[in-house]
Amino acid sequence: MFAALCDDDKYITEEIKKLLLEYAKDNRITIDIDEFESGEELLNSEKNYDIIVLDYQLGSTNGLTVAKELRKRNVLSSIIFLTSYPNFMIDAFEVNTFRFLLKPIDKSKFFKAIDDYIKIVDANYPITIIQNKELKKINSNEICYIEADGKYSNIHLSDKIMHCSKTLAGVTKLLPAYCFVKTHRAFVVNLHYIKSYSSDTVYLSNGESAFLSKNYQKSFQTSYMNFLKKNYVRL
Repeated sequence: MFAALCDDDKYITEEIKKLLLEYAKDNRITIDIDEFESGEELLNSEKNYDIIVLDYQLGSTNGLTVAKELRKRNVLSSIIFLTSYPNFMIDAFEVNTFRFLLKPIDKSKFFKAIDDYIKIVDANYPITIIQNKELKKINSNEICYIEADGKYSNIHLSDKIMHCSKTLAGVTKLLPAYCFVKTHRAFVVNLHYIKSYSSDTVYLSNGESAFLSKNYQKSFQTSYMNFLKKNYVRL
């Protein structure tokens, strides 16, 4: 993931950078970060960013003006505004703002914003696979689990199985780490599809099941509990 931080307060920029790096470490993802001290610097950048964390007050200009210019250039980055002035939020909707965060930055709210972004992007992100020498695209949220098949793998969707020329490890690298977890040397499951599990089996909502080996029991349970804390509420 590529992120741009734009704030004329160096202390705030460093604080956000530390939070992003902490999030990346905790969630096993890579985040490349560029820092800008003015809106002009950001607008002069030729890079494409997934997320732009943008301060509303930027010296001689403001973040809303910068965001409007970015949208004029058809920049599709998700914009997270930082502000001490919540009244401007209504105006900011016209630039398709992803989130607003009030200063001082609340760590849990910042992490929640990144969580929400990653879920949206990863769930709809298409991956390309080769089946019988033909290229096909599927979204990661369609996959229930992946099963190793020698040097190849079988991708199990809710209603069909697709044979893939990549290995289990090769397919797994293309998928969001927060919800695809290894349960056995030959199985990786999508945590969204788990119905229940026992000491040696993970039962999925499509009626199938995957092996759960002793070597992966602890890491699987930890990943699943963390996933539930972030994605579900108790009624």
